[in-house]
Amino acid sequence: MKHDAAELQGKCTKCQECRDVKEALFIEEAGDWRQPYLDFLEYKLLPVNHNDALKVQKKSTRFFIEDRLLFRRGLNQAPLRCIAGDEVITVLKEVHSGDCGEHQGGSRLFKKVLQLG
Repeated sequence: MKHDAAELQGKCTKCQECRDVKEALFIEEAGDWRQPYLDFLEYKLLPVNHNDALKVQKKSTRFFIEDRLLFRRGLNQAPLRCIAGDEVITVLKEVHSGDCGEHQGGSRLFKKVLQLG
């Protein structure tokens, strides 16, 4: 399968085009996804964009704040701590290796993170 993918990529004219260095290295830094929910739950502030505001209002019923941390209620109503940025990398590294076990596939890793809370 790996060989087939490499062969297909070799035949693709789009894959052979040289990309502009700026295009290839550009990384858009997004803000913290939790901030709109924190603003709404704490201060009743909504995003300026109408669609974003509706989304925050609708989804905010699943979230709550405890000790200035954002949590989401899971399917079984268990609190799931919302993380972003460097915390995500730290959690994935802990779950992916070390005390939690050896190399695992994506779905198993996802289930393990949910299990650990």
